[in-house]
Amino acid sequence: MWGDAWVKTLSAVEAGTLPDFQFSIPDLLLTVYKAGAVTPVTGLVKEMDEKYQFFPKQRDMYLHEGEYWGIPIWTMIMLWTYRPSFLEEYVGTQEPPKTWDEALDYAKKITGASQGEVYGVGIGGAKNLMTSEQVYIFLASLGARFFDENGKVIFNNPATIEAVKLYNELFQYAPPGAEAWSWGEIELNIAAGTIAMSPYFPSVQKRFHEEFDSSDYAAAHIPYYKDRKERGTITYPNEMHIYKQTLGKGEKHMDAVMNLLRFMMRPEINAILTAEQEPGGFFPTTVVASQAKEYWDNPIVKRFENIHKVAFEALQEYATLYGFEYGKWVNLGIGDITGADILAEVINKVVSGQMKVEEAVAWGQEQMEKYSLPVAK
Repeated sequence: MWGDAWVKTLSAVEAGTLPDFQFSIPDLLLTVYKAGAVTPVTGLVKEMDEKYQFFPKQRDMYLHEGEYWGIPIWTMIMLWTYRPSFLEEYVGTQEPPKTWDEALDYAKKITGASQGEVYGVGIGGAKNLMTSEQVYIFLASLGARFFDENGKVIFNNPATIEAVKLYNELFQYAPPGAEAWSWGEIELNIAAGTIAMSPYFPSVQKRFHEEFDSSDYAAAHIPYYKDRKERGTITYPNEMHIYKQTLGKGEKHMDAVMNLLRFMMRPEINAILTAEQEPGGFFPTTVVASQAKEYWDNPIVKRFENIHKVAFEALQEYATLYGFEYGKWVNLGIGDITGADILAEVINKVVSGQMKVEEAVAWGQEQMEKYSLPVAK
């Protein structure tokens, strides 16, 4: 589980019990990079890029000092997911909110009109990675960052404060107990019809298709702030990195690992890893795989085709990840900051009433500075 991933991976580094390679995400990879445990995969990334064309933002989250340290096999992205029938019943339209003001208005109307049967929005408040992912959408929509281009921590700023205030406002229209939610609770509540909208991975498609035979599930672009046209959301390119110790097992062994990665990147195989394995949860990271017949012929993808079109638009236009917005690594502390769930804890302190927004954001700045390791240094 992601709650254990950092601790168990670093324990394996210290104990010398690492596998040949590992599925990971940018911030976890950076942690093992700092531990000196990984080897570059630059040649393979360039080979696959030439053959299949990586989406640049997905590829470059693994670029540091001229080398690629992981190869993005598939990616994830959060969109504005919603139940069209609930919007029509309680708001009078199937159109999703275009602005955050509209999102607040929708959430309030749905929660009130349904008399507690349906809550307007599903967002979490627990100290976990899922909360950090959802909160980042709000930060990214305002251009708020953890670091500047030189890696200096700039978390405590007016944009962050405004984003956290908005999150807290929307949280008032989440179900009781949402302050303890993780991914499972979000997905169960979407499927059960407890929540009408959620900034979340559009990953419940399989349940709607196979269990409910229902098309009452949709996703749109993330709302933008009033009088602004910027959007923001989170994307997580899931990569595979190779550990240094694998090099010591001989050329034949290393070739086998590399060939497995090449196999996974083949468009028809990548369609199995994305559309078949987790439609809406996992998306291809290359242009060729994103256009593959095998991907779009999947019956679930066909049923929810518009979700996938929106996802690919967002992936190429505005999706980013905290600490990796600049196309290069600027602060090597981001892995530890994420592993410590600092952003999520800021939110937990606010939604639980422990701290006011300004206090919690200032606290978050102090905590991030403890882990901060600007690349410039």
